[in-house]
Amino acid sequence: MGKRRLVIGFVLLMFVLLITAIVLYIRPAKSLDLHYSAVSWKDKLRGMAESRRPELTLTEQELNHLSKKELRQYIAEHELPVRITGADFQLNGDRLTADVNASWGAIDVGVKADYLMEYASGRLLLVPEKLAIRELMFPPERFGLEPIEIDLGIYLPDVVKVKEMSFPGKTIKVEFTLDWLEVARYLDLL
Repeated sequence: MGKRRLVIGFVLLMFVLLITAIVLYIRPAKSLDLHYSAVSWKDKLRGMAESRRPELTLTEQELNHLSKKELRQYIAEHELPVRITGADFQLNGDRLTADVNASWGAIDVGVKADYLMEYASGRLLLVPEKLAIRELMFPPERFGLEPIEIDLGIYLPDVVKVKEMSFPGKTIKVEFTLDWLEVARYLDLL
C-alpha cells in the first residue's frame, strides 16, 4: 500500500507541476492596458485643408489609440468569456498585429493575433491569419476569430468620403474625395 501512495503522490505532483508550467508559460510577456487618447480629427482636417492635399496619414500610435477605443466599446457592449485587460496594436505594411492580455478567472494569458488589412469600397477588411500564445500557433477560427469589416464613413464627417487607402510601413494613408468649401464650413462650425 505504501508504494501505491507514493506512485499516486508522484503522479499528482507531476500533474500540479505540469499545470503550473502551462499557466506560467501562457502568462502575458508584457504588461498592457486599455488607456487611449482621442485622435484630433479637427487638427487632421485642418492640416489637410492647409496643404490642399485630400489625404491624411494615421500613425501607428493613432491607430493604436483608435483600436483601443473601439475595443473598449466592444467589451462594454458584449459579454465575453474572458476579461480583456490590455492591448497593443502594431502596423507593418498591410499587416496588423494585435497583442491582447486577458484573464479567465485567476489565469492570465497573452495572445497575439495577426491580420491582413485590405481596403475596398469605403470599407477596411481585417482578415485573421495567425493566432499565437507565445510560440504555440492556433488556427484563428478555433477561437472564433472572423474577418472584421469596418465602415470608415461612420468615423468621418459627412463632408469627406474615403477614396483610397494604402499601408506604407508603420502608417495608414487615406485619400479622400471632398468639396473644399464644405470642409472649410465644417471647420468653421467646430
